[in-house]
Amino acid sequence: MTATTLEGMLAPMRILAIDDLVESRSAMKKMLRILGANHVDIAMDGDEATAFINHNSYDLVISDYNLGRGRDGQQILEEARFTHKLKATATFVMLTGENAMDMVMGAIEYEPDDYITKPFTIDVMRKRLNRILKVKQELHIINQAVDTDSKDAVLKLCDEQLVQKPRLALRIKRIKGRTLISMNRYQDALDLFQEVADERPVNWAMLGIATCQFHLNQLDESETTLHKTIHEHPKYVQCFDLLSKIHLKRKQTKKAQFDLMQAAQISPKQVLRQMELGRLAYANQDHEVAEKAFRQSVKLARYSCYRSVKNYLFYAKSLQHKLSESNGRDSRKASTEIFKTLDEARALYRESDDSHFETYVIESTTYNLMGRDADAAAAANKAAGLLEHMPTPTSGQQISMAQAYLATKQHAKAQDLLGVVDARRDLSLHDRRELERTKEGISEHVVRQYTTEINDKAIEYFERGQLSQAIDLLNQATSYKEAGIAVLLNAMQAKVTYMDQKGATKTLLNDVKDLVKRIGDIPPSDERYSRWQKLNKSYQRLKRTAR
Repeated sequence: MTATTLEGMLAPMRILAIDDLVESRSAMKKMLRILGANHVDIAMDGDEATAFINHNSYDLVISDYNLGRGRDGQQILEEARFTHKLKATATFVMLTGENAMDMVMGAIEYEPDDYITKPFTIDVMRKRLNRILKVKQELHIINQAVDTDSKDAVLKLCDEQLVQKPRLALRIKRIKGRTLISMNRYQDALDLFQEVADERPVNWAMLGIATCQFHLNQLDESETTLHKTIHEHPKYVQCFDLLSKIHLKRKQTKKAQFDLMQAAQISPKQVLRQMELGRLAYANQDHEVAEKAFRQSVKLARYSCYRSVKNYLFYAKSLQHKLSESNGRDSRKASTEIFKTLDEARALYRESDDSHFETYVIESTTYNLMGRDADAAAAANKAAGLLEHMPTPTSGQQISMAQAYLATKQHAKAQDLLGVVDARRDLSLHDRRELERTKEGISEHVVRQYTTEINDKAIEYFERGQLSQAIDLLNQATSYKEAGIAVLLNAMQAKVTYMDQKGATKTLLNDVKDLVKRIGDIPPSDERYSRWQKLNKSYQRLKRTAR
């Protein structure tokens, strides 16, 4: 049987009260007890509150918005809803000072069920809780379906409840509209939101219209709707987020960045927004904004569900523009912060080879920008060791490694790895472009020098009669198109000598045939002409004997 009094509703509930001031926590708990609550936990800050929510199932959470340092009340709500630790059937009430009400009402991703403006009396608390908990009771059956992700059931129940409870039409239509969007039924959702807006242009309905227009590729209409909504509700932050997406779709990255900067100014504690702002600013080479946004994302995400190694990697990269070989004050400060950030990432993600690989690539480029070539090469080699043991490295990781090789003047290794990437069949358009761009950075002179070094080692094997080892090395050297005629002739020599001793094989004869083509005609004036003639005659003889 459904309770009809506030005392009856509160008595069985598990409740969490959150406030950073001890007097306020005590007063809130006392009020709730007087009103009929039997199970009340209290938390003194956002971290403690999140820990409580993660380990308990609460029916009602009442939180102050401003909790001092760390998470605020909105962040607690966002994370709890995002992780589904706080069910849709549960109630979240936000307490806020009157001077902050406009900001709180606009800066919302997941909205509270109700607000109470501080200071308040027990009578105010009684009236507000009584009203919202009764509404929650009436919507319980719909929210149960939301919690089980039964979208078709949600839509059916919404239609039924709209007939039975017309006074709750706005709340029910809002749930239905969100559900339709989650099902990609954008035209149906648009029709619903437009119906609401025609009766009463509430902000969420206007945002719903703009969202559907965006997904239906009606970008001009969506932008117009958003500007109209922002004019009426200047701090409705999601409007700026959607404007940014519109400008991104039009490839107007600077306008998209400006939109997100406005959103971040209204609501600075949303991790995902700070990450997106950082990425946009970084792409726009707005280093100051990128650094600030990524620093904020690391700070905010450190103890949240949004924490990711990407927060740390992007922040480290955003600081690199301050590095210089002169190693002045700004460069030293930036490098210290980069290495500290990378160390923290490695400690937090110690089991992830992928994460460690990324940190060593960034460490290598950092040392490179500082002019510390030996340290840069050492970090690149650590990254290479990790890449080698990855069972299925991505093309992006391989290209990053090739770029690190190039930066540390290991051009031949870069070319080897880029050859592997080039043979992949799963390259995205972005990776293909990045591959071609990276290829352009390979120095022909350095690769030729590398093949000469391999050639010298092969000669040592050849002179000791270790022909198989010499051939293996020369195969490696001749795999580069930059290999010189001397290297190609040595490869011919080793293979012809091997066949004279062991007998001709089809594979080796084909190898020599390819070498002959690559060498081409050597003029009689060239000092290598006589040797070329002798090797060619030996090759022709071996061909005849093999028939």
